[in-house]
Amino acid sequence: MTQAEKMDYVDNDDKKMGIMHVLGHRDFARLWSGQLVSNIGTAISSLALLFYAYELTGSAMAMAILAMAETIPVVIFAGFIGVYVDRWNRKTIMVISDLIRCVTIILIPLTIHFPTFIPTIYWVYLLTFIFATANAWFFPARSASIPNLVQADELVSANSLSQMTFQVVQLVVPPLGGILVALLAPDYFMAFAITSMTFAISAFALGGIVTDLRPDNTSVSDESLRVQIVQGGRYVVGNAILSFLFVFAILLAGSSGILNALLMPYFEGELGLGSAQIGVVLSVGAGSGALTAIYFSRKKNLDKPLYLVTFAGLLAGIGVFFLALAFDLITVILSWAMVGAVDVILNIPLTVLMQELVEDKFRGRVFALLNVAFTSVQVVGMAIGGVWAELAGSTGPPLIGAALALVFVSLIGFIAVAQMKLHSRLPQRVEEVFVEEELNVFEEVPVS
Repeated sequence: MTQAEKMDYVDNDDKKMGIMHVLGHRDFARLWSGQLVSNIGTAISSLALLFYAYELTGSAMAMAILAMAETIPVVIFAGFIGVYVDRWNRKTIMVISDLIRCVTIILIPLTIHFPTFIPTIYWVYLLTFIFATANAWFFPARSASIPNLVQADELVSANSLSQMTFQVVQLVVPPLGGILVALLAPDYFMAFAITSMTFAISAFALGGIVTDLRPDNTSVSDESLRVQIVQGGRYVVGNAILSFLFVFAILLAGSSGILNALLMPYFEGELGLGSAQIGVVLSVGAGSGALTAIYFSRKKNLDKPLYLVTFAGLLAGIGVFFLALAFDLITVILSWAMVGAVDVILNIPLTVLMQELVEDKFRGRVFALLNVAFTSVQVVGMAIGGVWAELAGSTGPPLIGAALALVFVSLIGFIAVAQMKLHSRLPQRVEEVFVEEELNVFEEVPVS
């Protein structure tokens, strides 16, 4: 085989990568279609839930409690949920989670008819808590299942498609959803009903998956939940690359929490942006994220992915710093566009690396442990950001502090990757070895 023929061989293989190719896998297409419709429904119901809860109470504290009800299940349950994601059929977990979300979301607007010995808003808190618990089951199972539905060299494209889908939904649906929710006030029943229907569609799509999504160790272990959770933690600690990814993500979570807590007060209070302007800013961020995901979807693999992760953190710090110093709508839009792209640049290599490095029988626990660790630190960051802004009388100082922390952590991460030579510890994919060996065979054949 000539050099030109070898290059053509590799190029033809690369052309098979991309969004349309991974969607050619029937079962992955079912997983993705379920994600698409449920993301649309969730984007609508999130708006409806905020308006519905605020109209019930008119209280900022009630909104804070609602946010806690959406977050606490991850912190409390994600650890042992990961154990069962590694025990049970992951398709069954996802289908049941969708059905639970389907039922609980449609019950929320009906809480005004529930028994009055419990205030209506408390029923809303309870149903939101159950809904969030179903989310805590669904997402580790989905992330753990993707490597079973596509080839190893398609993980970048598959995860890029998932990221792009989420970003496009965030770009398109909130403005339309806001109009829909406004038209459906004051009970918002149809908004919640539409969301409920999307989860039912998702459950149906997932139910058609024929790939066996049972983990390798399907037998029920006699070991306690605590022991199995510890096993997942030891699995992470025993792998230098996974340990680095965990520590790096957790350190970024604090700054992420500060940003999430102060973003809306900063936009409205400090900059005086109206709801329409804020919508434009958020849409631009989602658009830049979608474009970044499209770029990654064409890649077969990521060169130096650990450096890419640390570079994303650095860009995030720069973006948040410029955001804190923004003085008009244009500078806010440009800053948030950078933050939106960075979110995708960070998540895709992080997810792909974990899917490649973690054995199937540990995958649910590892994803769940990262989720609970990141969320816990993020909640602490939210609290720090709120207190800091209250003491400073401004959201500017904590945002600048978050930006500096992101830059510092990213620089330390870059140095750690270089000093520990982590890229040299990344396993070579079987598919890449096969292609290289096959090309070498062609090269060694004597020409008569």
